[in-house]
Amino acid sequence: MEPSRENKQISNRFYNLAINRALDRDLFGATLLLKKALLFNSKNANARNLLGLIFFEEGSVTEALVEWLISKELVHTDFNVANEYLSKVQNDERLNDYFESIKLYNAAIDDISFERNDLAMIKLYKSIEKNDHNIKAMMLLSTLLLQINDHIKAGHFLLRCQKIDNGNTFINEHMDYVLKNTKRNEVKEKRIQNVYSLKKLDTDDAILPRKYIKLSENQKIIFILIGIIIGALFYSLVLSPHRSTNSYTNDNEVIKYANLVNDQNKIIRDITIENNELKKNYEDASVKLHAYEEQDKLFTSQYESLNSIITDFDSGYISRAAKTYVELDKEAITDDALITLLNQAKSRIEGIGAKRLTELGTENWNAGNRSSAISYYQLSLNINPDDPETMFLLARLYQSFDRNTEANQLFDKIIALHPESNYARRSREARGY
Repeated sequence: MEPSRENKQISNRFYNLAINRALDRDLFGATLLLKKALLFNSKNANARNLLGLIFFEEGSVTEALVEWLISKELVHTDFNVANEYLSKVQNDERLNDYFESIKLYNAAIDDISFERNDLAMIKLYKSIEKNDHNIKAMMLLSTLLLQINDHIKAGHFLLRCQKIDNGNTFINEHMDYVLKNTKRNEVKEKRIQNVYSLKKLDTDDAILPRKYIKLSENQKIIFILIGIIIGALFYSLVLSPHRSTNSYTNDNEVIKYANLVNDQNKIIRDITIENNELKKNYEDASVKLHAYEEQDKLFTSQYESLNSIITDFDSGYISRAAKTYVELDKEAITDDALITLLNQAKSRIEGIGAKRLTELGTENWNAGNRSSAISYYQLSLNINPDDPETMFLLARLYQSFDRNTEANQLFDKIIALHPESNYARRSREARGY
C-alpha cells in the first residue's frame, strides 16, 4: 500500500536532514534520521541508497547490499543509483576480504562471550586488516584494549573511527577518556594523530609515547617482593659490617628502599582506581546506548500501531483498528510527527468508529450472532464508555442471556449519567421502577 502524501513529506524531511549529517561525517546521526525516514516511507529509495552507502563506509557490507537490493526492487529503472553501487561492489576484488572481515568480527564476539578476550583481540586485528573501515571491529577492539589499560593503541583505533564517523557518542566518549588518561587533552590534532599512531615516526614534531610493559597484579607483587628481598640482602651483606662507622648512611638506605616499596604500592592503587573508572565509564555508556535503543524501539512500535489503525480503518477493518486503538498507550506518545498520526487515528475511531461498531453489533444481533454483537458493543464502549444507546443495547442483550446483574449495572449507569434521556426512561422500565 502506498504511503500517504504527508508521510512521504515527513520521510523526505528526515532524508534531507540526514544528507547534511552525512556531509559533516556524522554517520551515526545520519543513520538515525534515515531509519526514521524509512519508517514513514519504506519505499523511499533515496534514503535506502544513502543508508547503504553509510553501512558500506562503516564496513557493514552485508547490510549495505541488503539496502541496495531492496532499493533496486522498489525502483525498476536504470536511473536508480543502487544498480551502480551493486555492480561496483560485486566487481570489487576486495569483496571476499570484506566478507572475511565480517566473519572474523562475529567470531570475536563469540570468543568474548566465553571470556576468551585475547583470542578475540587477535581476530579483531585480522578483521581490521581485511577491511580497514570495519568500524564495529575497531570500536570493540578499542574497548578490549581499554580494559587492559593500553590507552595508546585504543586511542589509535578510536581516532580511526572518528575519521569515519565523528558523531558516534560511544566513540567520542571513549576518546575523551583516552585523551584524559594519556594527558593529551591540549595537544593539537596533528600531534594527536602522531601520539596514537602505531607506526614509527621520523618527523621532529612526532610525540613518541613511552613504551610500558603491562604486568598482571601477581607479577607486580612478585617484583615488589623481589625488590624487598634484594634490599634486605644488600643491607645485611654490605651495610651491616659498617654499621658502627656508617650508621647514618645505612639508615638512609633503608628509608630509601622503604620509599621504593611505598611507591610501588601507590602505583598498584592508582592502577586499581583507573581500572574502576574505566569500568564505570563503560557501564555508563552501555546504559545510555540501551536507553537510546529502547527509545528507538518505542518510536517504531508506536508508529506501526498508529499506521495500522489508520490503514485498517480505511480498508474497512473497523473492529481490528478499534482494538489496536484501545490497547495503544496514547499518553506515551510525545513525538510531534507521531502526535499528528495519533490525531488522525483519533478522528477516525472516536469520530465515526465507535458509532459504526454499535451498528455492527446491532446487525449481528439481528442476524442471530449474539456473542459477536456483545463483542462489538463492548469494543464501542471501550472507545466511548458513556454512550447511552450502546449501553442500553448491551444491557438488553445481557438480559437475553440472563446476565441480569451486568445488565442492571448498565441501566443504573444510564440513569445516573443521562437522567433526562429517553434511554434513562427505558432503563427504569427495564429495571421495574
